[in-house]
Order: sequence, then C-alpha cells, then structure tokens
Amino acid sequence: MAHDARSIANKLIRLSAIEQKSLTHLQVQKLVYFCHAWMLAIYDAPMIRQPVEAWQFGPVIRQLYVSLRKYGNQPVQQIPHIREGEYIRREESIIRDVNEKYGEMTGYQLSQLTHQPGSPWEQTILSKGEKTVIDDQLIRDYHKEVYARYRTK
Repeated sequence: MAHDARSIANKLIRLSAIEQKSLTHLQVQKLVYFCHAWMLAIYDAPMIRQPVEAWQFGPVIRQLYVSLRKYGNQPVQQIPHIREGEYIRREESIIRDVNEKYGEMTGYQLSQLTHQPGSPWEQTILSKGEKTVIDDQLIRDYHKEVYARYRTK
C-alpha cells in the first residue's frame, strides 16, 4: 500500500531525532525518494503515492517540498497534521535500512547519488526537462540494477 510521502518523511525525521541527529529539507527529500526507489526495486511496489519529479537538485516530491520549504537549510521538524503511517514489516525494514545506509550523508551527497549517469533523474531531465514526473518503472529498473550490484558485494 502506497503512503503519503510526508508520513514517510515524519518517520525518517523521528528516527534521526532518536539518534540525536537532524535532517535538512534536501536530505528528507532524497531519503524519501530512496525509500520509494528501494521498495520498487525489491518488492515491485511503490512506497509513496505522490509522483516524483525531476528538479534541478534531483528527484523531488512536490507535496513534500511544499510542506518543508520553509525550513530552507535548517533542520526540519515534524510535518504537522500528518501522522506516521502503519507500515508492514517490509516497509518498516526499507525505511530503517535507508536511514541507516544514507542517513549520515549530506543533502549534497544524496543529490549527487541521484545524479549518477543513467539514473532515472538524468534520463528524465535530459529527455523531458525539469519538473517532469519520473516514471516509477524507470526508478524500479535502475534501482533493481543498483540493488543487484549491492547484493553481490
């Protein structure tokens, strides 16, 4: 079942707070994107219900952007009036794994990861332009390959 991206964001913000860390808007955007990408790659199911768009600094979920833009580069707080979802075990696992694997990276580093040659962001921005929806199939196929390489290490 796909969730509101802001709900996933709140979960990631809370997990970081437990670890006495904070996240910027850019970090939250990219971490939510990676949750969605890994869910598509591993389970062929979306994590979020909102579309992902190709913006200048990488994949962006517009509704999440609107909710967090007021923070700029400052640490973000919970998004009010958005509850964390009820996650099944595999969703919970993906969220925790993404937080563990990528949570220490800066927003810039995460953005650079999304800009790799052949990435869904690059394919979309080069062929269709900025602020165009990135197809979930592109995200799934690209991250399936990344996941396969990751598992063989």
